Amino acid sequence: MEAETGSGFVVAEMNTHHFMFKGAGRNRESARVALLNAWRVHRSALLARYPERIDAIPDETKMEQHFKIHYLEFEMDAGYRDGERLV
Repeated sequence: MEAETGSGFVVAEMNTHHFMFKGAGRNRESARVALLNAWRVHRSALLARYPERIDAIPDETKMEQHFKIHYLEFEMDAGYRDGERLV
């Protein structure tokens, strides 16, 4: 696992067919876990309405086989333009 940055945080992003899921954490792994937890909650709500789609909607353990997770790393009190730190 990566070391935590004392003055920063990481945002994990996963763009699915319909939504952009994000998770934030002190390092990549905690941001990834937060993102996948959001997916799990979303999937559970979908399956409550459409239980017949259980085989078509992957659970959180299989999402990275279908969609790429991108990571954005930020420092506190810094200003950015398109991911590039300016100040």
